[in-house]
Amino acid sequence: MKNVQITSILPEQKEQFLNLYNLYLYDLSEFSGEDLLESGIYDPTNTYLYVERTELHPFFIQIEGKVIGFVLVCSPPYAPEDVDYTVQELFLVKKYRGKGLATQVIDLVFAQFQGTFRVEQFATNSAAVSFWKKYYEAHQIEYVESEYSIEIDNITGSHRILSQTFVREKR
Repeated sequence: MKNVQITSILPEQKEQFLNLYNLYLYDLSEFSGEDLLESGIYDPTNTYLYVERTELHPFFIQIEGKVIGFVLVCSPPYAPEDVDYTVQELFLVKKYRGKGLATQVIDLVFAQFQGTFRVEQFATNSAAVSFWKKYYEAHQIEYVESEYSIEIDNITGSHRILSQTFVREKR
């Protein structure tokens, strides 16, 4: 298995990040029901904030210097009051999925950030739900799970969200 790295996304890499984010929204549209804009891309509203705000921690996922995805970590005020961090988005291009790389990425995130975390998934995104449940089990992470529904701007209907809250401490 190749070693994966995470590197901070810099403001001058915003265009590359937004291009990858559009691929992420494409993948997620299966669960969100989001449609393309007339311009042929998905709505990246406020995504640029990740490269502008110090409370947001965007990372490219790389193998041998090649960008293969991203992971986005948020801290307050972009995280709920009762948590220190959220793992907001985790995206690998399809070619690199199913190889254990996402597990390495989350290990790297938890090596950098400690405290109370919240992770959420669309309840219908069985691959994401399964990934996180396997990760928690393999790493003996005790979590509290809740479920709620949200409405997303400009997308019809409500969406069930699974949410897990847990504490990660430095080992």
